[in-house]
Amino acid sequence: MSRSLIWYLRRHPLLYEVRFRLLSKNVTIDRVENFCYNNINKTTDIPDIYFELNPLIFEKIKIALSDLDKAKRIAIWLRNNIKGGPGLGKSSEMALRKMINGEGGVCSDFSQVFNNFCVINDLKVKEWGLKVLSKDPTLNGGHTFNEVYSKEFQKWILIDVSKSLLFYPINPTIPLSIFDLVNLKNENEKVTFSCFNENTTTDNKRITDIYITSNSSPFLITNYCNKTYDFYLDKLNFLPEPIVHGLLFLLGKSYAFEFPKYQ
Repeated sequence: MSRSLIWYLRRHPLLYEVRFRLLSKNVTIDRVENFCYNNINKTTDIPDIYFELNPLIFEKIKIALSDLDKAKRIAIWLRNNIKGGPGLGKSSEMALRKMINGEGGVCSDFSQVFNNFCVINDLKVKEWGLKVLSKDPTLNGGHTFNEVYSKEFQKWILIDVSKSLLFYPINPTIPLSIFDLVNLKNENEKVTFSCFNENTTTDNKRITDIYITSNSSPFLITNYCNKTYDFYLDKLNFLPEPIVHGLLFLLGKSYAFEFPKYQ
C-alpha cells in the first residue's frame, strides 16, 4: 500500500475526527478514578522483552524505591535510551524494539511502553490523552501522558513520560493528579511543572501552552487490552494499523476515550 494512502488512513484530519468521535464517550468521575490499566493487563500478558530490559532500568539501585521514584526511574530510562521520531502504532513488543533501535516514538508510544513497565513493576498506571483546541495550529491535536498511583501519597500523580515532567501547585509539595491540575486551572490558580530528567531540555512555553493556557480536555484511555492488540497488530501486520484498529472497533474489542463529566 502506498505511503500516501497509509498517511491518509492514519492522519487525515477528517478520518481522525471521525475515529475520535466514535471512540469517545462521557463518564462519571468515579468511573475514571476507579479505572486502572492493570485491571485488564496482567504481568503474564506483557511481552518478554520488557522483562529482559527491566533490570537495566534498575541496575545499581541498592535501596527500596517509592512508587513515584520507580515511575520516574522508568521514565528517565525510556527518555534517555529513545531518541523519538515518527509515531509507530505497533504492537507493544514491536513498538519497544523500534524505539530502542531509534526508529521512532511519539508521546503515545512512550505512554504505551511505560504502561507495561509499570505493570511488571507492580505500579498502578493509567494512560491519558489531552485534546487541545488552540488558534495556534502547532498546538491543535493532542498529547498523551500517564498517571501512576503512589501508595506513599495515597493518590494518583500525573507524569509526562515523553517530556519527563511532574506538575505542582504554586508551593511545590505533593505532585498533582490530572484532576488537581484541572481544578487549579478552573480556579485560575497557578500551576508549575518540573523536569525530573537532567538529560532532557524542556520547552517551557510549549508545555505551558499544552497543559495550562490552552483550551484542553483530558480523556482517559480505557479498555486497552495489550494482549489483544498485540495479537491483531502482529497477525495482521500486512495491513495499515488504522485498519486493524477499525477491525477491533467493529469486533467490540476497541479501547475507548472516556471524558470525565465535571459537576
